[in-house]
Amino acid sequence: MVFENILVPYDGTNFSNRAFRKALGIAKKDNSKITVFTVIEGEYSAIKGYTKINPQTIKKQQDAAKKYIYNLEQTAKSLNIPISVKIKQGTSIVKEIVSLANSKKTDLIVIGSHGRTGLNKLILGSVANSIAQQAKCAVMVVK
Repeated sequence: MVFENILVPYDGTNFSNRAFRKALGIAKKDNSKITVFTVIEGEYSAIKGYTKINPQTIKKQQDAAKKYIYNLEQTAKSLNIPISVKIKQGTSIVKEIVSLANSKKTDLIVIGSHGRTGLNKLILGSVANSIAQQAKCAVMVVK
């Protein structure tokens, strides 16, 4: 199977870096385009969850995301892999990722997994698992 459009949800963690490297390998082999996507949710409190979005916090998160993603863009460009970047503010990471995948006619989502199990997975949920269940395209979960 050849993938033309690869979506990489990116949160700046080592897990998403591994997913990006895997996507690069696939893109190089298949001559694919990569879209790196970051969803900014606002401030998080363990007690309240995601709280009212503060414009200053959003700006800081956007700046941090751009800094991380700049390096990814340079890596892809050095390998002659077409790359685009999308940063969006939203309240549901899974919903935003699935929606973008559908609108961009994504063939493959390559997402990193934190590998949480047991009670942690139950309490925190699993973004990768939810995307695998809801996406209409192939999903590769990278640990």
